[in-house]
Amino acid sequence: MEPLINWKELQFARLGRPAGGPGGAVDWSAMAAMYARMAEMEAEHTTYQVDAFPTDAADTVLDIGCGPGRISIPMARRAARVTAMDSASGMLDACRANVAAAGLDNVDYLQLDWHEAVAGENVPLHDIVICSRTVALSQLERLSEFARKRVAVVMWANAPSIPPILDRIFEGAQDPQNSMRGHGSPDRRLAYNVLYNIVYDLGFEPNVVVVPDGFTRTFATPEEEYDYLRVLRPMLPGAQAEAAFRTNVDHFTTTNPDGSVTFLVTTRSVVLWWDVHPASYEEVWPTHAH
Repeated sequence: MEPLINWKELQFARLGRPAGGPGGAVDWSAMAAMYARMAEMEAEHTTYQVDAFPTDAADTVLDIGCGPGRISIPMARRAARVTAMDSASGMLDACRANVAAAGLDNVDYLQLDWHEAVAGENVPLHDIVICSRTVALSQLERLSEFARKRVAVVMWANAPSIPPILDRIFEGAQDPQNSMRGHGSPDRRLAYNVLYNIVYDLGFEPNVVVVPDGFTRTFATPEEEYDYLRVLRPMLPGAQAEAAFRTNVDHFTTTNPDGSVTFLVTTRSVVLWWDVHPASYEEVWPTHAH
């Protein structure tokens, strides 16, 4: 049955059409260190995301576009085994390091571009498939092919994503060419409601959970905080840029009674998940012959 509204075209209006093949202009390996640090600061809030959908201890999990393991690590703590899949070797290296630091040994690694993934061939089926803020969001119809039980996707929920957050922290301290201002600008008409309706029209019963999100870390001193955050973006040289950066950071910083400082930027994420074998109408409401 054809959908009444072409939600896929509306998704393209928001995200652009997918490239249709592997590769791309972004060097994700070069960004691995930055994303690893952001994932470290988001770890506390990531728990809300993985709590939003059911997981059994015997489940196997495929994390598509795993990056530095932000989702893979908490899932490895609650599932039997996780496959961390990414196209960038630098991201997988960061993921391996973070998994090792977490003391986990139930994560496998697969370097593969999403566009080249074929369910049951170069990627085995898993009980749960997770896609968090990756290119696979533009091809929701493919995700269920890789899952035995359910799919979960994570997106920003009409709230700032990482690029505008970094723009705010480095405002006046970075080369304007590095700015991604406007990236992910909120438009409620073309937000997660579009993806919900795509999943619904595919024949599934999507569930939506909006959760608090944010990036936080406590430091012994303000200098330690500045040093930790400064490497997230290339900065302009000079005292003026440094002063702007410190003023921006201070806006998100609270001084604690013991003299330590806590950095916190808040935002929101949404988890959209569905079972790949939803109960039919007849199963929910069986009819009986008279």
